[in-house]
Amino acid sequence: MKIFKDILTGDEMFTDSNKVELIEDCLYEVTCSRVVRRHGDIVLDGANPSAEGEDGDVGSDEHVESGLDVVLNQRLTTTPFSKSDYKSYLKSYTKSLQDKWKEMGLSDEELAEHKNKFTIAVKKILPKLDDVEFYIGESCNPDGMVALLEYRDKADGSGEEAIMLFYKHGLEAEKV
Repeated sequence: MKIFKDILTGDEMFTDSNKVELIEDCLYEVTCSRVVRRHGDIVLDGANPSAEGEDGDVGSDEHVESGLDVVLNQRLTTTPFSKSDYKSYLKSYTKSLQDKWKEMGLSDEELAEHKNKFTIAVKKILPKLDDVEFYIGESCNPDGMVALLEYRDKADGSGEEAIMLFYKHGLEAEKV
């Protein structure tokens, strides 16, 4: 399995356990699933709360959370952005990425290629800004990547699917 981490913050953004599609070598589209998880509902082997006169729901510390698997698994946090705020963020994020790419020892040719691919990704995303939700990594570091969530009609017409968008060149893949 591969974990894709933000190169600026180290936050885990997604894994390849979801359907991942690379668009024009610059943008990952990750298909999300809606999940419901129960926490704290522990029953010991041999225990039968109803037979012991206990109501299994009374006093239960059960916690139920529901949402998109990528958001829950990587503990992503929604964050508000206006269109102008996001464009402003992109300027500082681009500068931070370029500094990081230099620190990583990329050649001038590789730097130019990364900048070009990042520009392509931004051009694909900007028209969608009115219809997306914004998510940041677990550290909530404002300098890190902001992932975008959009809902699209499924190809088979059976409803909508949630797709998260991530800038490829702002991530590093770690095999685990």
